[in-house]
Amino acid sequence: MIKKMIIITASIAVVIFIAFTLVLWLFGGELFFMAPSYNKMDRFLKTNFTELSYVTNALFELDYDSVEITKIPLREVDKYNMKVGKDRVYETIPIPDDLVVHIEILYKRGVNDISCGRGSVDFSVWAFMDEIRGITYSKTGLTLEDGQYIEVRQLSKENWFYYVNNFEKWKARNPQLFP
Repeated sequence: MIKKMIIITASIAVVIFIAFTLVLWLFGGELFFMAPSYNKMDRFLKTNFTELSYVTNALFELDYDSVEITKIPLREVDKYNMKVGKDRVYETIPIPDDLVVHIEILYKRGVNDISCGRGSVDFSVWAFMDEIRGITYSKTGLTLEDGQYIEVRQLSKENWFYYVNNFEKWKARNPQLFP
């Protein structure tokens, strides 16, 4: 009887482990409880400061109102896509080779998305459902009023910030913006 209970318990544990592994795999290992903390993002900034600064400066030099760089899964050649916008006209353009080197390093180290616009560059590091966390560089500083941020904290380098972006929570905190 005890032997049967041990086998049943072990079987249940194996099934739970497999189910948990599948859930992690389906969500790319990014479940809510795995969201990066402020301290983790500050270490990420310090470790990757050269690449983050290079990409930030390169994007600010481009003559566009907005830039978004995403990784295209399962592509070996041209695996990054750069969508740019100016005067509400959007197009996809090739990424300069010198910029691709730094972008690739950042994506391998955990960046999911890079976007630039209105004097700031966002490096999304974690996303789950409506919430995004990452690092942003802002030329002028950053406040909660600057976007859909629900948390903004200065990191150890000047003009670099940890952010939490959640549209639904931001919308609930700002009902006056949604008549």
